[in-house]
Amino acid sequence: MLIHGLTKMVNYFKSQQILRWYLLLLPTLWSILFLADYLWDINPQKGYNFSLFIWGLQASLMLVMMVTSGYFFCKMLIENKKEAPISNKTKHLIIIPCFEEPIEVITESIECILKQTINVQNNVIVIVSFEAKSPNLVASKLSLMQAYQDKFYRFDICIHPNNIKNEIPGKCSNERYAVKSALCIINDLPYDFTLDNTLLTVMDSDTLLHRRYLDYISQSFEKQSGTLRFNIIWQAALFYNWNLNHSPFFTRITALFRTIWLIGFNIPFQVHSMSVYSSSLKLCIDNDFFDPTYQMEDMHYFVSSMNTRKGKIKLCPIYLPVICGPTSGKNWQEELSEWHRQAKRWSIGAFEIFHYICSKAPNMGLVITSRLAFTLTLLYGIFQSIIFFATLIAIPILHHYQYTNDAQLWYILGVIPWIFIIWVFFIDSLFVRFFNLKKEKVGLFRNIIHIALTPFVLLSYNLISFISLHILAIHGKSVCKHDPSTKSNLNPVKRSKP
Repeated sequence: MLIHGLTKMVNYFKSQQILRWYLLLLPTLWSILFLADYLWDINPQKGYNFSLFIWGLQASLMLVMMVTSGYFFCKMLIENKKEAPISNKTKHLIIIPCFEEPIEVITESIECILKQTINVQNNVIVIVSFEAKSPNLVASKLSLMQAYQDKFYRFDICIHPNNIKNEIPGKCSNERYAVKSALCIINDLPYDFTLDNTLLTVMDSDTLLHRRYLDYISQSFEKQSGTLRFNIIWQAALFYNWNLNHSPFFTRITALFRTIWLIGFNIPFQVHSMSVYSSSLKLCIDNDFFDPTYQMEDMHYFVSSMNTRKGKIKLCPIYLPVICGPTSGKNWQEELSEWHRQAKRWSIGAFEIFHYICSKAPNMGLVITSRLAFTLTLLYGIFQSIIFFATLIAIPILHHYQYTNDAQLWYILGVIPWIFIIWVFFIDSLFVRFFNLKKEKVGLFRNIIHIALTPFVLLSYNLISFISLHILAIHGKSVCKHDPSTKSNLNPVKRSKP
């Protein structure tokens, strides 16, 4: 009976792909929470020292992000003023996966591509990829084809079929189908577009590219010598200021922090690409396109590129802003549901990528694997899952134990998180000001209210992320699905494009 039960359990673990590397994160995170609280009772001195370590780790991460994001933003301001020579040597393939976004939103994203400084009619192919179950599919396709079929070198729409074997619905499978469709088009064209001169840009349907985005990556691509150009993924700064001033506080706060996490940690420390990025078309083909069994296509693409090139991939910053749409809903309740669902999806996707990183260690090498696993654990495992809970329960005053000689140090460690929070809002205000987004401006009083509410939002995000890891540990691969964001309230707006 026991053997039968064990066999049944093992078979269940195999079928659900539960025994995976991310399970190592569970004892690690629980140990931190346990020591933050109970070590005080076991040994007050060690409990105090561990509390200092946790608070110091949080403060160090925040200070690093402030410095690196500040540097990135300054470089962005400088680059935005440049009018560099325009390159028309490099060709571009742009993939726009769509599901149920309003046609007006998709149209505004395409209009930004038309406003690029390079000659789009000679150098750009745009493929809009809908899902077969997308609503209003026929009308959307007809409208887009009538508007844009003559505006680019080639503009086409493909329909990703349902229920393809060994695929999960989502951006990975959609983009895989779109790139394959694009290759069929390119193979029938003259020799203008080749694997040696074509860059692939993946963007969401709610993306406003900077006017020099394509020219910037063209210049960077052409400067690289030999095969190095095929080992680069370009990542721009993503700002979610698409009607963000109208979003509820939890959506806005999360969006502002996502920007700082990207330009303050992901890009400087080569963690992974995010949402809107570019690479050579050759790299994508060498990767066997996008893995349709994964949901987090941006994270997976970076790590799979590392695997393909045996660790020799560079995440190259684009010092220009790209505006993306935040999650949105028709009302406050729907917005909260969307926020929770997307936070859960991001967390599950990140932890799933942790397993992928560890499983590719033999090919990527111990150093690269350790670096990727460590940075992913630091950002998603610790900072976004438990750090705010851990520091909250580790403060000495809760345990009636504090050294007066170190009181000044505790004041510093307690002030730094607030300085960091204010810094996040400060960067957003600078972005709105210097990139002429007047309609995205938020008043001082509302910013103060949002700053005060930020700890509660971050604590809630920690809780969702931590629970998501447990859901993944229990249910395995079956919960790794891509639920597309609702954009029902993401209306197009008239703005000055950055």
